[in-house]
Amino acid sequence: MGILILGLGYLGACVYAKDNTGQAAQAFNGYNVLVKREPKYVKIDNKEAKDEDGYGNYTYDLKSYDADGHEHPIKFMGMGKLKQGHYLELDTKGSYVYSYKEVFQKDIPSDVYTKLNL
Repeated sequence: MGILILGLGYLGACVYAKDNTGQAAQAFNGYNVLVKREPKYVKIDNKEAKDEDGYGNYTYDLKSYDADGHEHPIKFMGMGKLKQGHYLELDTKGSYVYSYKEVFQKDIPSDVYTKLNL
């Protein structure tokens, strides 16, 4: 009975943390074995950037899209202010961001590119 309760609790935490951008949820997703690692795409909007630590590392709270075109909220820290209007591919696991790199239009799935520019 105890294993069943723990299992249901773990599944509940997985569902809650999958698209949650809070620090605890991101840390949980980094180690969660039920969430797959996948690329997500964002378009940089510096109106959404905040220098929260005061050292020039900007936190971005944006909409991202996976390769299938599903929308996910994402929060990550850029090393300095990123270039306005540029596209990034984020290496993610749930809402946890491992890294990011700049990509061109040809590297983004066409339906995702369309959604990023709406």
